[in-house]
Amino acid sequence: MFEQLSAFQPALAEQMSRQIQENSFAQVNLFGGERYSLRMSFALECARVLSCRKEGRQDCDCESCRRFSTLSVPNLLIISQRDHESVIETSLTTFARLYNDFSKNLVIRTVRILLLQYHPALKAVNQSQNAVFDAASVLNELLIDFSNQAQFDAKTAKRWADDIRSSLKTLYAAARKNTTITINQVRDVDQWINQTSMGESKRFIILEAMEETNISARNSLLKMLEEPPSDVYFFLISSFPNRIMQTILSRVRRYAFPPLHKDSVACFLQPFYLHERSYEDLQHFFLQEGGMDVQKIGDLAKLFALSVRDGRYLEGPQLSEMLSEIERSDSMEYVLKAVLEQFGIYLAEQTLPSEKAARLSALVNDAYQSSRLYNQNGRLMLEALYYRMMEDA
Repeated sequence: MFEQLSAFQPALAEQMSRQIQENSFAQVNLFGGERYSLRMSFALECARVLSCRKEGRQDCDCESCRRFSTLSVPNLLIISQRDHESVIETSLTTFARLYNDFSKNLVIRTVRILLLQYHPALKAVNQSQNAVFDAASVLNELLIDFSNQAQFDAKTAKRWADDIRSSLKTLYAAARKNTTITINQVRDVDQWINQTSMGESKRFIILEAMEETNISARNSLLKMLEEPPSDVYFFLISSFPNRIMQTILSRVRRYAFPPLHKDSVACFLQPFYLHERSYEDLQHFFLQEGGMDVQKIGDLAKLFALSVRDGRYLEGPQLSEMLSEIERSDSMEYVLKAVLEQFGIYLAEQTLPSEKAARLSALVNDAYQSSRLYNQNGRLMLEALYYRMMEDA
């Protein structure tokens, strides 16, 4: 078990493997750490191993493991606030280029992580959501047909990639609006885990971006985590676990995921056959291969940070153009992260006082968290943040 993942996070793979073998693995777990540190991959592998009808080996051919290989499982539910689009687009681009078993399975798994947010246990609450659930159902049928096709050539691979990409448009748009775990979703999860119709099957719930849930959702979730039903496992994934309420933290077993080492990144990317290219981390890989101009985003962040550091306002057209580009590329989150990194560089260069750097960084974090929590317009939030930071400057 955990044979493949042990190449990237060996200590965590060994720890979880031992706990599962000793029957001491917790029902409620928190996977904390930076994005692209394989937290979701470990949660999925834990679910596969715990469901396995044999010994949980990577090459197991039991019915449960075969279904988990394509994530076509009824006992797994995911509510995830992540950059699905970049990851899925990377998988589609890779499949159109390689059209081999690795790239085919990559498409299936990355799309299913998105589709598991439309699990039958989760119900649409309005007409708009009904349309999204219908789109998810159509995409699921397309993915089944894709899974059943055994051989591809360059032409058919491109056609499949285009068809799947077209079917994803509605779900991509919905994912951009779904910025937090809602109280309705938590209630649906509560009802699902207390059903008896699934017999003795273990059930798994993966909740990502826990720190961004609202108060009512957190309180309802807390009740489930206090005494989860037998054979129900929760995996809470968070980039900022210390922002999660203490009453929830006291009920979880925490695992800290460090960033992947450079050698691990290179090992992870080996099957993509991109030996002539290099990436400093997996985030840059998925963003760039998913179609985002990483260099341009970095330049915009430097322009933003330099203006704030020097207290010199950008001219109206220049600011408008920058905001429009960030909005067009849906890159606000990555620009803000790059701005924070730039402040860190200025601090190290001693061109930005530490107190000011701390204030500016707090403004960025507060603005981003508020925009996620209250689903604010990204462009308006970023423009308001810029002027607030300039006032501080």
